[in-house]
Amino acid sequence: MFPVDASTEPVVSVIVPTRNRRVLLERKLKALELEQVDFEVIVVADACTDDTEKFLGSYRPPYRFSWTTGPGLHAATARNIGASRARAPILLFSDDDAIAGPGWVEDNRRLHQRPGFVGLSQQTLPPHLEVGARLRSVHGWWNMSGCSTSLRAELFHEAGGYDTAFSSYGGEDPELGWRLKQLGARFRLLKGATVEHWDEQYLENLESKARSAGAAHVKVWRKHEAPQVAWALGVHPTSLALKRVLFGPWAAPFMGADRYLWERAYAEGARAELKHIRGQEA
Repeated sequence: MFPVDASTEPVVSVIVPTRNRRVLLERKLKALELEQVDFEVIVVADACTDDTEKFLGSYRPPYRFSWTTGPGLHAATARNIGASRARAPILLFSDDDAIAGPGWVEDNRRLHQRPGFVGLSQQTLPPHLEVGARLRSVHGWWNMSGCSTSLRAELFHEAGGYDTAFSSYGGEDPELGWRLKQLGARFRLLKGATVEHWDEQYLENLESKARSAGAAHVKVWRKHEAPQVAWALGVHPTSLALKRVLFGPWAAPFMGADRYLWERAYAEGARAELKHIRGQEA
C-alpha cells in the first residue's frame, strides 16, 4: 500500500454508491487495499437497511476512507453526493459490485495526466456468472458505466454532474456521457484496468433491468432531441422496428439465451416508453 501523507491531498477519489450489498461492498473495498497510489474512497450508503453502515463504521483500511448516507434516490444522486465530498482532482466512480483488479486506480490516474479524457475499464464476469459471452470491451460515450468511469473533477462539474431525474435502472450514465462528449471529452478504454462485475442477480433481474434501460434511454434521447443519441442507444424507431424482425424467437439459439432476453426486453421497454410519451403529447 502507498503510504498516506496527511499533509497532502489524494490524487484520486474513488466514489462508491451502495445499497444493501454489504458482502459485495466489503469485497470491493478490501480489493483496493493493495493499490500503490495515494487515493481516497468515499462510500455513499444509499438508504441501507442491512448491516452496511455497521460495517462501514468499523472498517479501517490502509487508504484514506470516509462514508456518508444517501436518501435512497438511486445511483445518480448518490454519486453526486460522493463527488461533492471528493478532495482529489480525479473522480473514479465505481459501483459496489465491480471488483477492481490490481493497478486499477493507478491506471485511471495515469490517463488523466492530460485533461479532457473519460476513462472506461474493461469488464469481465467471474467464472460462475459467465452464462454467455464475456462482457464486451467498449469505449464510446454511450458505454459509460457505473462499473468504472473516471474523469477530472473539473470536467465532471463543468458538465453538471449526473442528472438525478434518472432515478431507476439505466440512463444516467449515457446521458452524462453525451453531455461530456458535447464538451469535447474523449473516451478511452483502459485495457489494463479491469473490473470484475459481480452481478449475482444478473439472470434473475435481466428482463426487468433491460426494460428499465430501454425506457430510460428513450428519455435520454428525448431530453437531448439528437438523432445520433437515439441511434447510438438503439432506441430510434427505425432501430426498434429492425429489432422486432431480427430478434424474433428464431434468433435465440444464435445469440445466446441471456443476450436474446435482454435485447427483446430492452426493445419492449423502449417501445412502451415511446408510446407513453406520444400519448402524453397527443
